[in-house]
Amino acid sequence: MFALVGETLRRFRKDKGLTLEKLGEMAGLGRGQLSRIENGHQEATLSTLAKILRCLEVSRWEFFRRYERVEAEALAAAGRETDADPAAASWPEKIQDVLGRIESLAHLTLHQPRPVAQGAIEVGDLVVLFRIVPKDAAPAVPAKSEEPAGVPATPAKRRSGKGRKS
Repeated sequence: MFALVGETLRRFRKDKGLTLEKLGEMAGLGRGQLSRIENGHQEATLSTLAKILRCLEVSRWEFFRRYERVEAEALAAAGRETDADPAAASWPEKIQDVLGRIESLAHLTLHQPRPVAQGAIEVGDLVVLFRIVPKDAAPAVPAKSEEPAGVPATPAKRRSGKGRKS
């Protein structure tokens, strides 16, 4: 299913200027094992993959983004089209990065007991605010006069009226 894990790892290793021996020392793995993984002769277990990525200082998100590029290159070289959205490929890299981060957070959030997350990501001069909730818990779209979900009320609107001097 993930036939190009080894090639993706090889590219990260070479980008970092590491030899198989050095990466093996860092990850506590043998040079031969790493070579077999990179050449597709051995599958990497999740724990082995985690060790390698940690030593390469690569997040899972970065790994799978690179994997998608390696796969697209392999399919193109074989003369086959990819399943990737052609419109998404033309989006600016910053936008693709932001969407990838949100997608990654959404996937992590889905495996929590109560999947709710929110955050902000800077994109150039903008800050993108988002909230991730299950569909059945999603608030209705606010009317124009209402404030958007997840945006705190202004200090004047937060006051409850208690303790106010008249």
